[in-house]
Amino acid sequence: MESGYWNRVAASMEGSYHLDPAMAERKRAVHLDLLRRWCPSPTGRVLKTDLFEEAFEKDRILPDWPGPEGEEPVYGVDIAPRIAGTAARRLARSPRPVRVAAADALHLPFRDGAFDLVYGCSTLDHFADRRDLLRGLDETARVVRPGGFLVMVLDNPEARFHPLVRFLGRFGLFRFRLGETLSVDRLAGELERLGLETLDRRHIFHVPRVWASAAFRILRALRLPAERILGGRLDRMERKGAAGKGRRTGWYGAVLARRPGGGSDREEDGR
Repeated sequence: MESGYWNRVAASMEGSYHLDPAMAERKRAVHLDLLRRWCPSPTGRVLKTDLFEEAFEKDRILPDWPGPEGEEPVYGVDIAPRIAGTAARRLARSPRPVRVAAADALHLPFRDGAFDLVYGCSTLDHFADRRDLLRGLDETARVVRPGGFLVMVLDNPEARFHPLVRFLGRFGLFRFRLGETLSVDRLAGELERLGLETLDRRHIFHVPRVWASAAFRILRALRLPAERILGGRLDRMERKGAAGKGRRTGWYGAVLARRPGGGSDREEDGR
C-alpha cells in the first residue's frame, strides 16, 4: 500500500487515535508480554518494520522494549514519511537510541543479514494482493542474520470477527483497511520455505475489539468507571484465550523464527 495512503491515515488520526485508550493500552501490554517472553533482552541490531504505534503513542512498543541501554540503536522504518517523522520526534528521548527512516517494507534499505532481531508488528497484513504479502515476508527474512531471530505478527484470519471487520473496512467504517493475511500455521510454513526455523507460534490479544471499544466509549459518555466495570472481564478473556491457544479469539497470530547458522546457539534465549 502506497505511502500517500498512510500519510492520509496519519493526518486523519491527529488527536484522535483509532483505538480506545484502554484498548490501546491492552494491545500494547499484550505485545510487550510476547516480546519479553520470546526476546527478553534483545542485543545487537534490532529492526521494527513499521512505526505506527510509536507515532501515535497510545500503544507504543519500542520505548518500553529496547533492550539494554547503550547497546546498538534500534532501527525503525515506515512507508509513510509523516508517520516516520512523528515517531522519530516521539522516540528522541528513548533510553536506547532509535534510528528512523521512511522506507517500503517490500524494499528495505539494508544489506542481507543486517539485523540480529527483526520485529514485524502487523506490517504486512494491509496489502490487497497476497503476492505482496509474501514478497514482504521474503524481504523481511532477507535482513535477518544467520543465528538471528524474526518475530512476525499478522492479523489472524481465523479470528471470529476478522471477516466482518475486514468487510466493514472496505466501506470506510474504520480508519484504515485490512488486507491479505495468513494463519499462524501458514505463516510458519512460509517462513520455513524461506529457510527459517520456527521456534514458537501463538495467538494473542483475545479481547473482542469492536464491542469492547464501543462499551468503553458508552460507559465514559455516561461518566461511569469503564475500566472498573470492564477490566476484570477482559483480563479473564485474555487469560482464557491464551491458555486455550485461542485460534478463534486471538486477533493476531505470531510466529518466532530463527535463521540457522551464525556460530552461536540462542534458541533457548528466544523461547
